[in-house]
Amino acid sequence: MQKYIIRLDDACPTMDHKKWNKIFDILDKYDIKPIIAIIPNNSDKKMMIDKYNNNFWESVKEWENKGYHIAMHGYDHNYISKNSGLIPMNNNSEFADIDKKIQVEKIQQGWKIFQKNGISPKIWVAPSHTFDKITLQVLKKETDIHIISDGIAYYPYNRYGFFWIPQQLWWFEEKKYGVWTICLHPNNMNEEQIEKLEKSIQDNIDKFKVKLDVLHKQYKNRKLSLKDNIYFNFFFLRRKLSRIKILQKIYKNIKG
Repeated sequence: MQKYIIRLDDACPTMDHKKWNKIFDILDKYDIKPIIAIIPNNSDKKMMIDKYNNNFWESVKEWENKGYHIAMHGYDHNYISKNSGLIPMNNNSEFADIDKKIQVEKIQQGWKIFQKNGISPKIWVAPSHTFDKITLQVLKKETDIHIISDGIAYYPYNRYGFFWIPQQLWWFEEKKYGVWTICLHPNNMNEEQIEKLEKSIQDNIDKFKVKLDVLHKQYKNRKLSLKDNIYFNFFFLRRKLSRIKILQKIYKNIKG
């Protein structure tokens, strides 16, 4: 049977609070427990949408108390590398191919911010999906994080000493089997998309009832299969072909 996890990216004190609250209301209505990817020290201007919320970390604690899964989403959300790292999703990164000393400092400082506010996230969400083996080494040494919300596979798996919950979707798609994480960015969603999200949950409510501790118990020793590896390669081949088609279309429009 297929299962769906909702992940909400880019929570920070200056996020679009109105949109986020609308989505929280929907999730609470159907008792859905999302992963919330929080930027501990945001300095990305694109995320500076609303006025700074001085009570942000109190809200994070409330989310945690409701059973939401709190994730550390990098440190400041600024890209300083053109490397994709372990997952060839994007060519901009806060961590991939960055000197270990800098990665240690970022992760240490981000972790301290969470700890200062009484929160110990167990999940890592890298900005733009880009990080490397050094990032994992630092996470293991400097934090209590043991779950990676990323990767392309059909089911969760164990790799590099972490439990990976794959993230393969950016909107709801009907699947026949597998565990699927839907990554949403509430700051960029419009009213129609928020309504569509509720409809997707309402029509598939049992598939969204996922407990991460149950997933861990079931898949903690699972390794990537041949089928997973084929899916991984096909996923990125299809993505590359889509980009080529877009570039060809742009070129044709320029040429007239």
